[in-house]
Amino acid sequence: MKRPSSRTSTLLVFLALLAILTVPTTRSTTPTTEILGEESRAVDVVVCLDTSGSMEDLLDAARARLWDVIGELARMKPTPQLRVGLITFGTEAAGEQAGWIVEHSDLTDDLDAVYGNLMALTTEGGEEYVGRALHAALENMSWSLDWNALRIIFVAGNESADQGVEDFDFRVESAAARDRGVIINAVYAGNREQAIVEHWPEVANLGAGTFSAIDPRLASIQIPTPHDDRLLELNGSLNTTYVPYGPKGMDGLANQLAQDTNASRLGVQSCSSRIVAKGSALYTNASWDLVDASLEEGFSWVSVGVHDLPEALQSMSYDDLAGYVESKRSDREAIQEEIQQVSLKREAYIKKVRARELAASDLGEAMKQAIREQAMEKGFRCDGC
Repeated sequence: MKRPSSRTSTLLVFLALLAILTVPTTRSTTPTTEILGEESRAVDVVVCLDTSGSMEDLLDAARARLWDVIGELARMKPTPQLRVGLITFGTEAAGEQAGWIVEHSDLTDDLDAVYGNLMALTTEGGEEYVGRALHAALENMSWSLDWNALRIIFVAGNESADQGVEDFDFRVESAAARDRGVIINAVYAGNREQAIVEHWPEVANLGAGTFSAIDPRLASIQIPTPHDDRLLELNGSLNTTYVPYGPKGMDGLANQLAQDTNASRLGVQSCSSRIVAKGSALYTNASWDLVDASLEEGFSWVSVGVHDLPEALQSMSYDDLAGYVESKRSDREAIQEEIQQVSLKREAYIKKVRARELAASDLGEAMKQAIREQAMEKGFRCDGC
């Protein structure tokens, strides 16, 4: 017998996936080794999310925490080169032949694209094959080949991890991931005792990761601050620094604005958290923004065709175009710097007004604390955390 109310709480997990939510039952004991001299470091995160069940409001609560986690990662040094992939399982529309699994996004640094996919998810019924989802994540994602990359799979659900074990045993898949240097973190939407019965701690233990059980009841709380209006103003200014170009230009710009709107409709805290993430080095749009693209290795101005540009820029010489883009970059850096300064004040306010009992069980705070710890175990540092 399915348990709809418990299953739907799984949707809260999306961000739990990116950051282990509670005090772990198991965690890796790999010694910490800080990599000195690095400016950036690859971080690949593949999310395997059970979308069986219903209740869009809980899915919204999961969506609301994405930018909090990205903002926390942005504080890490070396700067993470973050890519995120998204897989859903228990997705009835995928069909039995596909194992009720959909690969929505390969690993990408286009965070707006991943967020758009997340916002488009709907909940439905289907069989939840944890082992098969892990297999798809391990074998079908374009994992970084860098020797010092941090590679993570997060899998979340609330039914037995043993479903479909005759085809893809989670034990085999978790062990294979561990042997390839991919950490598996397991999140169960429900009580810890039931999670143990349904093998979720075993998923994490075999994958050298962390197991968490979450209570979703507080996840949708939004805390407004006196600094949100200023962040909103800065976001408007930040958006004017993007220069769409190439075949993805106008669509990319439109999607950026669409995801601003999506974050806004979830609440003031989600909106501000997205703005803070946009003000960080982790938010890049080189596939459609000329400012970001011009910083890419191998970029050449002569490769930019006239018709790749907005009409207002098509008459510019390459020198004039380079100067225009440089001015936009300078404006952007100044705006992002102020966003980070305002963000510190906002974070201090949130910590001050949050009730002590809420702080102990708040989804966002638990996620940020856990992701700091796991990153530091892998050699990152977080100055001022």
